[in-house]
Amino acid sequence: MMKIKLGLCSIITVLLVSCGDKKQEVQTENTVVKDTISSEKTTNELADSKEEKLKNFLITDFLKDDLKFLKEDDRKFQYEDIDLNGDGVPETFVRFSSSYFCGSGGCTFLLLDNNQKVITKFTVMDAPIYIDETVKNGWKVLVIKDYGKVKELVFDGKKYPSNPSMIQKAAYESPSSEAVILFNKPFAESKISIF
Repeated sequence: MMKIKLGLCSIITVLLVSCGDKKQEVQTENTVVKDTISSEKTTNELADSKEEKLKNFLITDFLKDDLKFLKEDDRKFQYEDIDLNGDGVPETFVRFSSSYFCGSGGCTFLLLDNNQKVITKFTVMDAPIYIDETVKNGWKVLVIKDYGKVKELVFDGKKYPSNPSMIQKAAYESPSSEAVILFNKPFAESKISIF
């Protein structure tokens, strides 16, 4: 009789533990799903927040004196984030593409730090921008094409050269296949923000 009671208790214990494990797995799976949804929402909120900060910067700071001259098409911009100096905090490129910001030699681009402070205002530059893995002076080398010529933009400790047309042609004919490409689609086919 004693053996039967012990055997029955062991079976009940095993069943309870098994049920408990399955319940824990379900809770864990739900937590993972919730965390994924939560992180997607956070990523979208960060993107919205970033876009709002950029719009605010353009309106209240960078373009405040130009606003009265800007037409609807002039109020469009694109942006892309990338960490250029390896500190884990991405910098932001802003691209303009209307006749107000562009001429025969190219368009205006901005490179901003995470606090919307201008690192470099590029003039007469065209997309795409290739981010090379080569690091000089602590920052990645930017590679662009200027009238078909490949040029390297090297950080000088404070900023990148602002006028790529003044830079000598690079020693190579095309950007590295390993380079990250920013703004590789025509302006009209990309996500556009309006301020």
